[in-house]
Amino acid sequence: MNAKKDYPVVRNMPVARFFYQGRKHTHPVRRTVLLIESTQGYIRGYEMREGTRTRSYKTAPIRTYRRDKIANIDQIDLRRTLRTKTPLNKLNETTLVRSSLVNLIKDGV
Repeated sequence: MNAKKDYPVVRNMPVARFFYQGRKHTHPVRRTVLLIESTQGYIRGYEMREGTRTRSYKTAPIRTYRRDKIANIDQIDLRRTLRTKTPLNKLNETTLVRSSLVNLIKDGV
């Protein structure tokens, strides 16, 4: 039986929502991660959402994401609300948004 180690979640703004293109996808996919570590170069945590697939905390794998590979707003699909409602001068900003646990509970994964 494989027992998963339980890592402590970061204290400030532990929920990260962003678009990331991994090896399996041809385009950036929405991710929701419960952070256990955050540095200048990467973020690491429990992957609660990958595209349309959502997971519980118990079954979520721990993944590491490079910050330089997190998609900018202009790299995501044109039909996304985030892309259509963003002014043209802000399209080069990152899609990474951090929030509190309360937001994860209220808004869902």
